[in-house]
Amino acid sequence: MPELTWVGKDKVITHYLDVPYRLLSRQYSFDADGQHQAGIDSENMIIHGDNLEALKALLPRYEGSVDLIYIDPPYNTGNEEWVYNDNVKDPRIMKWLGEVVGKEGEDLSRHDKWLCMIYPRLRLLQKLLSVNGVMAVSISQHELPHLLLVLKEIFSTRQIFPITVQTSGGKPAKGFNVSHEYLVFVAPEDFSPNPYLEGRRKYSSAYHGMNLATFNQAQRPNQAYPIFVNDAGAIVGVGASLQRRVSDGTFTGPLESFQFDYSEAPEGCTAVWPVTAKGIPCVWRLVPERLLGDWGKGYIKVVPSKDGTQNQWTVQYLSAGVIKKIASGEFKTRKFSDDPNVPTLEVENYETNSASIPSLWLDKLMFTARGGEQMADVLGKKSAFQYPKPLELVKSVLLRCTSKHSIVLDSFAGSGTTAHATLALNKEDGGARRFILVELGDYAEDVTAERVKRVIQGYGAGESAVPGTGGSFSFYELGEPLLLGDNLNPAAGVEKIREYIWFTDTKVPYSPPAEPEHKHYLGNINDTAYFFAYEPEQAMALDRQYLAGIPDACAADAYVIYADICLLSKRELQAFNVTFKKIPRDITRL
Repeated sequence: MPELTWVGKDKVITHYLDVPYRLLSRQYSFDADGQHQAGIDSENMIIHGDNLEALKALLPRYEGSVDLIYIDPPYNTGNEEWVYNDNVKDPRIMKWLGEVVGKEGEDLSRHDKWLCMIYPRLRLLQKLLSVNGVMAVSISQHELPHLLLVLKEIFSTRQIFPITVQTSGGKPAKGFNVSHEYLVFVAPEDFSPNPYLEGRRKYSSAYHGMNLATFNQAQRPNQAYPIFVNDAGAIVGVGASLQRRVSDGTFTGPLESFQFDYSEAPEGCTAVWPVTAKGIPCVWRLVPERLLGDWGKGYIKVVPSKDGTQNQWTVQYLSAGVIKKIASGEFKTRKFSDDPNVPTLEVENYETNSASIPSLWLDKLMFTARGGEQMADVLGKKSAFQYPKPLELVKSVLLRCTSKHSIVLDSFAGSGTTAHATLALNKEDGGARRFILVELGDYAEDVTAERVKRVIQGYGAGESAVPGTGGSFSFYELGEPLLLGDNLNPAAGVEKIREYIWFTDTKVPYSPPAEPEHKHYLGNINDTAYFFAYEPEQAMALDRQYLAGIPDACAADAYVIYADICLLSKRELQAFNVTFKKIPRDITRL
């Protein structure tokens, strides 16, 4: 696979590691009853700030926990006014490029700048995405080729699949009529999307014809054999396959010349050969051993033939998917025949769902203009945000890729469509999906959060009134850094520092012990107990007295203890299986 290179890549490829951890400072919480300055944080979050720093701030709690990431980054068309714009007019990105990329940043093309912007953000999103999680990225043709290569580099173990989405009736551009954009999915190799329930179809029978007309006996000789059926419609055995006849020497001619012989059936039976409705020789879908095994389990059905061929019976089979649902209890069955020699099962509630995601989305509800209309409905004006994503687009992604308890993240939140879609879907199916939005723009409060408030409480008047979805969210600003230089920032607060220490050491999100037996106890993982002996106003020492004070409830095979100084010898540390780690702070100032 070719590697994508660009000016500045060497400066940003590991930049996410240098991004400081920042606190998230809650400004207020909001629910259907209104705004509250105090109280418990909502599990839904809207964060105002640079998404690079906000994503890093989310790691201690959410690394590997996000089920769906949807992002709509700038398309970089050369015309739009985005904060990471083509001419780097925004002082924040000018400063960032200057600090991270250096003087080279002054000469970058707009594609170089876009890649410098997106790469470290994708690296952090990768860390937040769960093992079975899915990411979907809206993009246009301007950066699609670059995005695909970057995604393949970062998400090398996942499949990258672009979907074409019709967004309008067409917009002329340099001799072409552009009526679409793309939705690039990043999914596990064994990705299994939720069924598309609107595509559900009911059928009278779950059985399918076992003739496989796309192959003949010369191509698959092991699947060309007679099935012997008695007068009651029961399979009593099978004849030798063409492959077996060749192997034992009973047939020596060209495979194409082999003739199906209907006279070789045992007495009281007829031979059924694989032929199409027009009598053209083909093969069975199953090899003889599998056919006989499935017949005994009730997964093969034999019915009188109506196709006018020499076959008096038609043999049908159940697909592996149907068999799996019978085994799980999703499909109920009953006996097809009272004859004890006919084990066939009939599926009572057979229906199919469209499970796979189509590569072409043409629904007019996903047109870009629809997003503007929805903004006007909610906020009373289209001009509140340019080109907002239509609700149905994001909602469709959620429908196919989330469960009722999924965590959904959008780090280019824009107008807040992702939160709107999450709340609307929760109301429809009784779900408890949670959303996390990150928006850098100054409109994060007046547009993004305001839209979510109105969706929660309801909007419009008279016949146009839309009931509220209910729900809540907390609004955050980026707060204090956790580190000042190489030292902990006391202003960050003890609990946030504990969360940071636990995460950096274990790479597991921090869950405070319900009733800690020891004030410095962080938790236990892999039978190793972690202690953070930190007091803001005094230096803490790891000594024999400290070890003696560890209660039995916190006992473990091994210990990791953070303190300011260690007064134990190496031999003592080894004897008690303790690893000492120095708290990063300047104790001379205490």
